[in-house]
Amino acid sequence: MQGGNDRSRYLWLALALVTALAYLWGLDGIYIPKFGDEMVYAHIARLTAESGHWLPLQSDIPNMRNTKPPLLFWQAMVAGQWGADWRLAALRLPSVIYTWGTAVMVVLLAAKLWSERQAAGAWTAGCIAATVFLLFFSTVRYNRTYLTSGPETFWLFGVMAAVAWAPARLLASRLWFPLLAGIAIAVGCLYKSFVMAGPVGLALFLCHVLAVPAGARPRTGLRHLAVSAFTSGLSVALAVGVFSLWLVIDPSPGDVWREFVMGENMGKMNKGTSYLAKALSGTDGVWVILTACLSNAGALLPVVLGAAIAAFLKVRSAASGDASRGPAMSQGEKVLWIWIAALTLFFLVPSQRTTRYLVPAMPAVAILVALYWPRIHRGWFMATAALSLATIAVLGIAAWGGTRATGDAALYAPAFWAMLAFMAVAGIAVFASRLLAPAASLVTALGAFAALTGLYAPFNASLGQFEPRVVAQLQGKLVAVANQFNGQSERYRFLLPGVAVKPVEAPATRTDQDLARLFAVAPLALVTRWPGDAPCQGCRVIASRWEPASRPGGRPLDALLHPGNFWFAREYLVERPAP
Repeated sequence: MQGGNDRSRYLWLALALVTALAYLWGLDGIYIPKFGDEMVYAHIARLTAESGHWLPLQSDIPNMRNTKPPLLFWQAMVAGQWGADWRLAALRLPSVIYTWGTAVMVVLLAAKLWSERQAAGAWTAGCIAATVFLLFFSTVRYNRTYLTSGPETFWLFGVMAAVAWAPARLLASRLWFPLLAGIAIAVGCLYKSFVMAGPVGLALFLCHVLAVPAGARPRTGLRHLAVSAFTSGLSVALAVGVFSLWLVIDPSPGDVWREFVMGENMGKMNKGTSYLAKALSGTDGVWVILTACLSNAGALLPVVLGAAIAAFLKVRSAASGDASRGPAMSQGEKVLWIWIAALTLFFLVPSQRTTRYLVPAMPAVAILVALYWPRIHRGWFMATAALSLATIAVLGIAAWGGTRATGDAALYAPAFWAMLAFMAVAGIAVFASRLLAPAASLVTALGAFAALTGLYAPFNASLGQFEPRVVAQLQGKLVAVANQFNGQSERYRFLLPGVAVKPVEAPATRTDQDLARLFAVAPLALVTRWPGDAPCQGCRVIASRWEPASRPGGRPLDALLHPGNFWFAREYLVERPAP
């Protein structure tokens, strides 16, 4: 492996640690890469904490109460001290800790599987795998925020990582490992859904069939299949049984059954339209799942594709008896491939398909990338660098637009521009040096992550906040805000803590007609305007703040030529005109 000496090993370790610590930058900010469900979950957790009871879950959003199992919300209630420390950083930190824990598993397993091939470079492989995992866009977007992805990935992948660590010994267990695996699966299910026991059970069964050394199998094939089905089924049954305790302890089990089991889970099956037609076309087609591991990789998509091609070439050579591409695939590596395949096959079935379903597979993908790192063609690293450089360039233009929109040339510190320049140099090094290309491609990908976080940084600080004196004056007053999707208005619980926020189902308040709908329910309202536009006619402006926003209907070229008018907007707190 390139970089197998002590010096480069420490450099890889430093890169992995810097990437892990980057997850803390901006953690308390409204504006970070995230998913809309985060505010829905924060809303449910906040109201449940205010009720003073663990159960039943509480929500003011229609049909959005028992949308996830209680463990996700209990985690937030404890982390937020039952409302006493209700900050985004407090809610998100457990997800980051879970993700760091997964990264540690990735380091250890990658190092072990590498050492089975050759002694040198094992810890380097582990650091590469962890860095790749942490730089996947799905990890940044889903595993860092207050969502189910961080915890479910830790617990579900943890089961498969244990099998990959010692496949012969653990798969030979008839009782103790199936029971421990069932408990771990149950915890993961209590964060996401009982459905997640399905792909893990399928993966365990396939591991019994495909990843157990031939000498360790019973002589009778049918007996082996029966034992495999029993032990895998035992884990699944235990997990579902533990999960079912929610129905026992919840004061409203009928609501849980109707809203979660039938609505949230069975509702993902096809209704009305042709199942086959939906599977083969549209945004919910099977291709979403089949390509999920690639799309989840973000800028690292080319590297993942290059590793997959390298693995295919190795398997083809082994099948033809050619040992020039290295030793045959180990049992532990087979477990990783089985885990990816099981998740893919299982989630081809629902008619509602999303790349998020494959997020628990991404640690395995990262380990496989590290195992095939030396065999990945340089062109794939160059492609990753090109994608990252393009991202950095666009974000740099957006930052320049921010200085134009706000009129503050010092909006971004010199360190931000220096960071962009350094990351650009790292990207150029990928094309200039064959030796530096692999490492520099990851540095450039880290640069894209850092550039996005840095772009948002001023708006997560005072520029994007209302002044504390204004928030103090608004205590106990009603403020109307437009709400276009579930939970959108929950962010104002962090922007205007202690203020009574009234969400109104209305389009973004960008016209006087939109604002009139808000004034119909409250004397105070929030209105968003593009740079240069007046907030409203006749109303009194109390305060304002800046926020990142993309102009709807704008052309992509406008984002580059006029970034100040495209990427940023101003939100005003206004008072209804006197009659």
